[in-house]
Amino acid sequence: MRGLTGFIAALMIGLTASCSQPAYKATPEGQPGYLPIHEETLAPSPYRIEWGSLRIPLSKFANPEVYKGEAELALDEFRTLIGQPLSVLHEGQSLPFEVVQIHREPYQRFGAFWFSYPDYTPGEGFDASVVSTFQSGIRPGNVIDLRIDAADSIRIQYLRIRIIDPLLPYSPVVKVPHPRHTQEAFGFQVIQESGQRPMLRIDTAATHTRHIYELYQQNALYKIINIPGFRTYNRLIADRDQLFSTQEIRRTTALTDPIDWRALPDYMDYRGPEVELRWGQLVANPMSTNYHLWQIEGQLQQALQLFVGPRLLPIHSFQLIIAGEAQQPEMWVASSLQQTELAKRLWQLQPAQTLYVNRIIVEPEPGCLQLFPQAFAFNIEAARPFRLVLKETASAKPFFVSGQDTTGSPVRLSIQGVTLSNALLELLELDSSQVNLGGLHQDPELNITFASSRYSLSDGRAMILEQLEDQYRLEIDWRPTPPQYELHLSDSLLLKEHLTTEDPGRIIWDAQERTALVLRAPLSEVLQLMQRELGVPVHNNLSVGEVQLFRGHLDCSSIAAARSSLAQFGLSLRRSKACAQVVVRQRPLQ
Repeated sequence: MRGLTGFIAALMIGLTASCSQPAYKATPEGQPGYLPIHEETLAPSPYRIEWGSLRIPLSKFANPEVYKGEAELALDEFRTLIGQPLSVLHEGQSLPFEVVQIHREPYQRFGAFWFSYPDYTPGEGFDASVVSTFQSGIRPGNVIDLRIDAADSIRIQYLRIRIIDPLLPYSPVVKVPHPRHTQEAFGFQVIQESGQRPMLRIDTAATHTRHIYELYQQNALYKIINIPGFRTYNRLIADRDQLFSTQEIRRTTALTDPIDWRALPDYMDYRGPEVELRWGQLVANPMSTNYHLWQIEGQLQQALQLFVGPRLLPIHSFQLIIAGEAQQPEMWVASSLQQTELAKRLWQLQPAQTLYVNRIIVEPEPGCLQLFPQAFAFNIEAARPFRLVLKETASAKPFFVSGQDTTGSPVRLSIQGVTLSNALLELLELDSSQVNLGGLHQDPELNITFASSRYSLSDGRAMILEQLEDQYRLEIDWRPTPPQYELHLSDSLLLKEHLTTEDPGRIIWDAQERTALVLRAPLSEVLQLMQRELGVPVHNNLSVGEVQLFRGHLDCSSIAAARSSLAQFGLSLRRSKACAQVVVRQRPLQ
């Protein structure tokens, strides 16, 4: 397996201790822009799972013999499946195995849907208590993971079953990991990817990692990359840490001379502030919400901007991977989204796709290139039925009509006989003291109707604002304010599973990992912990009494990590609009 020919620049010697700039290596002749991914096709794995009538092929997850498998089922099919026995097969022959774990995602230790070494009888299946729990408690959109150890030291790291929900928003299979700012930084990093030569990134002259360097120097298999002053928050990058393996990428197009990101120092100064990749009005931190295709198309002329708190980091180049439900991953190496060939490709984007921005090389100081060790993703929502009508009350015809006829769909939003200025207040969800409308020269009376069975109210507001901005030439400027956050309820049934009125327990805090095991703690203590560790105010928007106690696992290593772990409680952490200040201006007619 060769990897990306010409994609890795020559190993740099004599890098300066403070910053390094690698030598460039152009795309090889005869391959204008296109880089072959691998020389040979991987042989299919000889392993598979048979579970009832379901057949799940297993693929390599990590060395030496670690595998994974995935499938999607309707809820009724899963309820039947969970009561049936499963088999692990190697070239058609059954292997002895043990189910190590079965749980519902998001992972929550000691939760109702977490079973470690569950009772499983070969040929018969799971114990009745396991079957009953999953048959009664699993809902559309849930994800169930199993971990299995089989004979011959075979490990199935995860067997993932997704319960199909046709009403759920688009959700990419590959999620971007959120940043985790723990207490420890390391002076070396090992990179191990299947089919690739393993590498060690290290400062070969550093005394505190000298023993690591000497250990790997004795192993000719490893390529050692010397980076003076090297530090990182992640000492191991394995297959499971890659968004996509080399073999999964269908094609790579290089529009700029590739730089070996492995030979660059990591950018380290992003522990406290929230990290955001902005694309015009769109934001990923690190995963975006689902944007609609028309919103994406509206930003195609905008540059990507990387913010660490208020600081803007200049972007030198990046990898862009386009993937989706019906799109095999393809990679572009570029310095700008406006490069001609890439710009043409972006106009061909489809619903239910994700744009992953990875291996971002930043230039915090002129001539100083560093790897920003965090990926981001912009999600494009699947196409769904809706109806949107915007009309001035004094006009006979609407100025905007879009969407399918959804007569039977519920009306999500109806604004009738309201002036443009008041409609903007409602759509922005702000009061008049927060919005400066002095730059608004027209204020017509409007009738607005948005109906859909598949889009949320917030989706409708975004669609309406987009059209009003276009029709009335509006510029909506959100002024920067100190960040504040609010805790909101997103799933009352899920929250109920994590509340108890038993005797109060405690919060077990892991200072190294910045995570907490919450054992029956009141909401006030959870909020205090979050505010202390995240360093931002967090306001309670829940109607949960003090006698209600939380239990679960909370990750405070970053704001994105906190958002992710709060989802297990059915809660969401949102940027507060309480102190927001907005200026609305109207551009003159051209």
